[in-house]
Amino acid sequence: MSGRDHHRKPYDEGTQDKLDLYRGYLREWIPVFLNSPNLSTINIFDFFAGPGTDVDGSPGSPVIANEEVCAALKQHGASKQEINLYFNEIAEGKYRDLTAWTAQQSPQNQSVLFHTEQMDFSEVFQKWIKSAQKPQTANLLFLDQNGVKHVTAEVFNAILRLKFTDFLFFISSSIVNRFKEDDSIRRIVPVSDDDLKQMNGTNVHRIITDAYRRIVPPKMDYYIAPFSIKKDANVYGLIFGSHHPLGMDKFLRECWKKDELRGEANFDIDAEGINPSKPSLFSEMNKPQKLTQFEKELSTAISKQQLNTNKDIYLFALNRGFRGKHAHKVIKELIETKQIPEQSLSISYDAWKKKKTEPIIYAEKA
Repeated sequence: MSGRDHHRKPYDEGTQDKLDLYRGYLREWIPVFLNSPNLSTINIFDFFAGPGTDVDGSPGSPVIANEEVCAALKQHGASKQEINLYFNEIAEGKYRDLTAWTAQQSPQNQSVLFHTEQMDFSEVFQKWIKSAQKPQTANLLFLDQNGVKHVTAEVFNAILRLKFTDFLFFISSSIVNRFKEDDSIRRIVPVSDDDLKQMNGTNVHRIITDAYRRIVPPKMDYYIAPFSIKKDANVYGLIFGSHHPLGMDKFLRECWKKDELRGEANFDIDAEGINPSKPSLFSEMNKPQKLTQFEKELSTAISKQQLNTNKDIYLFALNRGFRGKHAHKVIKELIETKQIPEQSLSISYDAWKKKKTEPIIYAEKA
């Protein structure tokens, strides 16, 4: 149940979208931890690294990680932390190319330590997770598996237990949909009977993401978001996870750059036919159903006074794949329609991290 080798040809548009999201998130993630007084080590783990480039020399994930680390160090100055780039590739030829490339980088960039392995995923995961578990360590895990079999519930739970850790993993969601009647799929991907009944070739990645989301312990604050990628007739995708709202905010920022309508896919995932460059004469037909549903849910939560502060609104939005600016529009409309009194609420990560909260002002009940 594995896909074709995309390193033997130029990266297609879907692969490039995946790598663009990875680069964008690295660019946001690395500066957060550089020179942090509470951290001694920054680790980036790439468990399916490949040779470093495609046949045309376009950067793959190892090259991208190194470029973004170098760019961050140039912009923010030498880091006080130890920075480690971990690359694993099991295929002999690709591993040979990968190690040749890292050997060229080490003398040029002495601020970074390169670690390469040629191991099966289960083995290297058990080896490297020990480094990720060390105190005062920030980790980013990139698991670009070629198929579906590696990120099991057990592996997912192990990642959840890591502190200061964000992850991005790729999954061939179309394989799950194609073989959903196969018992082997159920042993690998944590989907339920209801999931399989609702699943189709378009929504499959959303459903798989929800299945992993259900694994998160009820009392654990954890943020998960998908990005669906279509290649030809097949849907694949990234699943992102973070313990911290800032991680989720930064990932969603990259997703909304790619998909200005829903922040979720490189295709029309809901088949609504909306074209921002050629809007419909009927304004309601220019708004995605996902956005309409979010606005309705947030309005209902506020009308029922289920949310108390600006921070509640911010987290409400994040957990549904939206950012503060989307929630702001709802609050503005509620004020304009006299459903809540005139007020100003800061809804962003910067506002969330402040100790002071801004209470939502509700009209006094008669």
